[in-house]
Amino acid sequence: MSRLITRLRRAAAGDHGFTLAETIMASTIMAFVTAIAMTAILQVYNGTNQTQQTSDTRDQLDNTFRRLDRELRYAVWVAKPGQVGTTWYTEYAIPTDNTGKQTCRQIILRNGQLILASWDSPDRAPTSQSVLASDVTVSGSSGPVTVYDVGDKPYATASAGGAGVGSAFETQFKQVRVQFTVTVGRVSLPFDSVFTAQNIDRNNQNSASVCSQGRPTS
Repeated sequence: MSRLITRLRRAAAGDHGFTLAETIMASTIMAFVTAIAMTAILQVYNGTNQTQQTSDTRDQLDNTFRRLDRELRYAVWVAKPGQVGTTWYTEYAIPTDNTGKQTCRQIILRNGQLILASWDSPDRAPTSQSVLASDVTVSGSSGPVTVYDVGDKPYATASAGGAGVGSAFETQFKQVRVQFTVTVGRVSLPFDSVFTAQNIDRNNQNSASVCSQGRPTS
């Protein structure tokens, strides 16, 4: 019995454990390693997140360009942009279909969304809408659309070489310039494109269209 007690005493005496200094040192090293690992993980996450935001932003810009370029180049009438309340509107007409109906489109900027609305005569208001881009902002107090009439000189006040054309340049066709910025998260990308309406020149300029009836008055 005495031998067993002696052996137990020797085992207990040899179990010293860790000192407080050793525990603090180990905790400090572990915290340092964890901080490095978390920093690397956050960098990977932020990089992936920014890449996704850039992709989403470019998708919206590409979608806007494809939709507008496909139709504005064939437009037969384009209205002057106007603002009703806080919403901007620009209407345009594309060639009639086989049934003789006038196809109308309307570019709308409302609550940060760029919208393309459509309808056919004899309807006088949009019957369908699709969002081209979200989280849209425009610079200054002007809307997203600027229309240049045939014979306008849009670069008359441009600095030398700034626009790539001379200041005396005159438009031979009606042109529609669309400008805005899309912001997704921390990524902001600008959109600035000029579309040429090839059916509207000096010899073909319609002053009115049934499509003008689609703009609200209040």
